[in-house]
Amino acid sequence: MSGDFPRLGGSGHSPGRLPGPTGSGPKPPVGGGVSRLAIGGLIVLAIPAAIAIWFYTGKANNPSLQETTLTGARVTQGAVCLDVAGDFSGSMRNSVDARDEALTLLKDFMTRELQPGDVLTAVRFAHTATISLPPTKASALANTSEGENYPEDGEYTYFAPALKELDRAHQRAGTTCAKRVLVAITDGEISDTMSDLVPLTRHFDRIYLGIPDQAPNFRPTFAYDPELRSIATAGYVDAEQLSLVYGKALAEATGQHLTHP
Repeated sequence: MSGDFPRLGGSGHSPGRLPGPTGSGPKPPVGGGVSRLAIGGLIVLAIPAAIAIWFYTGKANNPSLQETTLTGARVTQGAVCLDVAGDFSGSMRNSVDARDEALTLLKDFMTRELQPGDVLTAVRFAHTATISLPPTKASALANTSEGENYPEDGEYTYFAPALKELDRAHQRAGTTCAKRVLVAITDGEISDTMSDLVPLTRHFDRIYLGIPDQAPNFRPTFAYDPELRSIATAGYVDAEQLSLVYGKALAEATGQHLTHP
């Protein structure tokens, strides 16, 4: 807690006594010691109050998929497929925990709100890419966890291998998607050529980028390419906000509304 507090005890002279040596005997205590004690007491009292304010008005009340529902009649007939691509390069190391927490919220949400045949697939990417969750129906997500396989890191980060791995995973599983959407969690620091990347993005009906520690309307440089203008971007600061990016993608895919209490 910051701020200036008034000092107690004035200049340190006792009331009615002029400055300077005016007699013998111990001097009364100066106000500086009292002031320091008072400030310490105020800080101790203020910490619980600040925590309470944070809890009731801040992060603790942030909406997330945990309290959110899909409302309205579902428009899409057939399976909705959500692909999640997590950037595990060095520049994204501080975002792994939020990504994992948001994925847990997503799995619970899909189990609760989507049809049993809807599908979740996850890939991790850096210099290379590897599938961490093969295509899994919503009805099986409660008993499914990601694998412990991780991509190789390197000087450059490539997004295209992640999209290729997702395509292969669906081909191996024989998945049929009425709507296919992608959410990529990345800071956008990728080294792909647009000639490699753009054709792969056309395999999705919609792509969202979840970008850590950025404003909601932040857009990484590569997403300004005219061929990629349809990509939606969303900055986030915690797992709760990231989970809502997943929710927006699913609501668009099903034709429903994402509703908070």
